[in-house]
Amino acid sequence: MTTYIALLRGINVGGRHKVAMADLRALCTDAGCQSVTTYIQSGNVVFRHPARSPGKLGADLAARLEAMTGFTVAVVLRTAAQMAAVVADNPFPQVEPTELHVTFLSSDPPAGALDAVDPDPFAPDEFVLHGRQIYLHLPNGLARTKLPQALNVFPTPVTTRNWKTVLKLVELSSG
Repeated sequence: MTTYIALLRGINVGGRHKVAMADLRALCTDAGCQSVTTYIQSGNVVFRHPARSPGKLGADLAARLEAMTGFTVAVVLRTAAQMAAVVADNPFPQVEPTELHVTFLSSDPPAGALDAVDPDPFAPDEFVLHGRQIYLHLPNGLARTKLPQALNVFPTPVTTRNWKTVLKLVELSSG
């Protein structure tokens, strides 16, 4: 059985699209997930599931969430091994953890997707695309930058987590 991390986009943010974590855990259990754990209220779920197709599993969870809530919730899945690789592949190991965020893409990015983004106007903020992740070094914080909006060029859902959350999800998924 594979351990997965589901990253839900846009729930419980700014008082909108509220989903109780107990309801989310029950939904995942009803979908065949085992050892379901949620982390903070922003839509992070760690669980085990026998699914061989993460795409089908993510679509099933998204459909169940929409049926339960009445609104669309994008579900971005990573296995525990993939999330551990996100930490190992960090291109900014020297920066303060509070300055680091990761944007998770739900599918592989098109070739050259970020070639048109000129990083100079965003300095000192910087980014690195690696696989299905964009690492964001944001010395002045996520709330004070326009960089994530400039990187919003992907045709599939994305969601961003701070480094503390990424590390905690790796910890929860390794047990």
